[in-house]
Order: sequence, then C-alpha cells, then structure tokens
Amino acid sequence: MNRSKFLGFAIGAWIVVEILAFTLVIKSLGVLATVALGLGTTALGLADVKRLLSYWRERRSGANRGGATLDGAMQALGALLLILPGFASDFVGLALKSPSVRESVARRIRERGKAKDPRTIDLEPGEWKVVTRKRRAPRKAGAK
Repeated sequence: MNRSKFLGFAIGAWIVVEILAFTLVIKSLGVLATVALGLGTTALGLADVKRLLSYWRERRSGANRGGATLDGAMQALGALLLILPGFASDFVGLALKSPSVRESVARRIRERGKAKDPRTIDLEPGEWKVVTRKRRAPRKAGAK
C-alpha cells in the first residue's frame, strides 16, 4: 500500500472513530453536556497553546531550559488535538498532557531514531581489546 492510500485510509478511519466516540458521548451524557464538554476541551487546548507560546517566547529570548524540544512538540500536538473537534482526539490530547505519557512516547521515538550500522557489533567492555597494527619495515629496493 503506498503512502497516499495509507494516509487516506488513516484519515477516513480517524473520522469514523471520531463520529463513533461523539455518538457514544451523546448517548451517555446528552446533547447539552456533550457540547459543553467539547467546548471545555477546546478551551483547555487554547489555554495550553497560550502557555506554550509564552514558553516559546521565553526560549527565544535566551532562557534555554536544555533539550526540551521533543517534549514541547508533544505538548503542542496534545494542545492541537484538544482544539480539534471530537472526543477520540481529545483523549489522545489529554494523554499527551501527562508527563509520564510524554516521557514514554519520547523514549520510543528516540529508540526508533537510533539507526544501527549493520557492520557494528555491540560488545561488553570485557569482551574486546584494542589491537594496534605493527608497522611494516620499509621495503628494500629490488625486493619483491
């Protein structure tokens, strides 16, 4: 399956899941409570975006907090998912607000990003030693 077909399938599946989640929430809470819950999660996402923008401005002014780019990107994604209409995306957005979930996702992303060279063999410190090459003596003229 090529990427464009997969992307189309993924977007279609996401829309179906969002419609099903919305229908289940309406049946559980009623229409007014569902609308209020949807507006509340959108407001939460917008407040998070406002906080992230102030954090971003702080970092640009020179206050560096050291390597929090991936964490900040996941927080921004969580805020975006909270802003989008639908409860399935809200669930994922709320999960990304949790530091433990973000750490777990970041660890998995970092592990996937570490490309191993197929020529590399991982050994424990006691399983190898440094070998130095001896220099050859210079050849004499006329020797084969």
